Order: sequence, then C-alpha cells, then structure tokens
Amino acid sequence: MIGIVVTGHGEFASGLTSAVELIAGRQEQYEVVTFNQDKTPEALSEDLKAAIERVNTGEGVLVFTDLKGGTPFKESAMLSASFSNIEVLTGTNLAMLLEASLMRMGDVEVQAFSRSLVETGASQVDFFELVLETSEDDFDGDGI
Repeated sequence: MIGIVVTGHGEFASGLTSAVELIAGRQEQYEVVTFNQDKTPEALSEDLKAAIERVNTGEGVLVFTDLKGGTPFKESAMLSASFSNIEVLTGTNLAMLLEASLMRMGDVEVQAFSRSLVETGASQVDFFELVLETSEDDFDGDGI
C-alpha cells in the first residue's frame, strides 16, 4: 500500500483528513503533519521526515500539500530528494485525497498514480452556473 502524508498551513491537513475519514473510514499508513505559526520550518521538516518513514513500506509515499511555494510544500519537496519513490503533490483538494485513499492498494506505481491524482484534482475545480431552461411554449408570440 502506498503511504500518504498530508500537510499544510493551520488545520488544512486535519480538516481534509476528517472529511476523508467520514467518507472512506479511518486510513492506514496515513499521517497528518500540521504547520502552525509556532512551528519552525526546521521542525516541520523533522515532523515530515518522521511521518514519511512511518508510512513508507517500500511501495512509495504520496505527500499532499496545500500551496505550491508554501513552507509545507518546500520542506516536502526538499525531503523528497533524500527518499526514493516519494511524490509531492500540491493544490490538494478533497477529491484527489479521497481517490488516493481509496485506490492506493494493489499494483499501483506511485509516480503514475500521482499524475492521475493531479488530473482528478484539476477536474474538480469548477464554478456553479445557474442556467434557466425555457421551452418554446414560453414564447408563443401572444405577449403574455
């Protein structure tokens, strides 16, 4: 099973994890690493390294982060260079994290899997537009 580490600013990681567990149940080989304002980047890096080591069984680890360029992303990206088979994803949303949680077992290659998760996440970004349908009967020409 591919391991999962979720990190981000404030309660981002624990909030998404709460939603994943509500939908898919408690997850194995899954760690949350928070980055609150009292934690230094060095302390975050240490916490991330420990979490990666705990969830890594040799099949790979996906590290989900919130903002590209933010401290959780940068620390995760730097750490990924010291591990093999680690993928760092950013811009995490519930759809991609849920899919990762449900589909990470079996014969899954971590790099290809991470690419498909990015596509899933991107496909979920949209806006709602209310479209009122009218029928031709509404325009019968009598002005009423």
